[in-house]
Amino acid sequence: MPTKAEIQDKLDNLEQDYRRLERAFNQAQLDINALEIEDHDYNTPAISFHAREAIKRAEVELNRVVVDPGDRINAYIRSAEGLGWNWVEPYTKNGEFAWCGAFASFCYTKVNSNIRKKIFPSCYRLYSNWAKTSRKISIEDVQAGDIVVIYTAKRSVQGDHITLCVDASTKKDGYIKTIEGNAKGELGNGEFGEGVVRQERELEKIAHVYRLLGSDFDE
Repeated sequence: MPTKAEIQDKLDNLEQDYRRLERAFNQAQLDINALEIEDHDYNTPAISFHAREAIKRAEVELNRVVVDPGDRINAYIRSAEGLGWNWVEPYTKNGEFAWCGAFASFCYTKVNSNIRKKIFPSCYRLYSNWAKTSRKISIEDVQAGDIVVIYTAKRSVQGDHITLCVDASTKKDGYIKTIEGNAKGELGNGEFGEGVVRQERELEKIAHVYRLLGSDFDE
């Protein structure tokens, strides 16, 4: 009969195997979605490799049809690919955690972990850390891959909700296209719902636009 230590070792090995398989699964989904969005006309020739990767990850999550509440949201909040706030209780109820910044963090998973853990979590942290840096971009210059903070009814000075711009070619029409978490809009299956959604955000509702620097990434 195996000892408790032997059983624990087996469990640890299984957990490691599970994490490896999950990473492989996520990468396969990224590869598939890369083929689907490779030909998109973002009308922004200066999009960086990291911005394109963030958009691909956002597309993958959209296609998962993540509805709030749902266990997938814990990957954005608690896993090392997102905020890494593993001390937070698992998300099980709508409204327990404002996870729009966690979703953006997960999309930009190759950003330095300190930035993802300490700056991405909220509009206030983005504003207090980046509003007076070169990461702050004028609304007129917004492009795909930018972190876009929008106003809601609160209209806080730092903005109220974090989104990822995925297409800015519609700026001339007064809006951009986003994929965002913790929001209502078009789910990945085309239905209206709440979770990870596709949205159109009017330029006049944009509070701040932030663009990551090359030095913000681990690679």
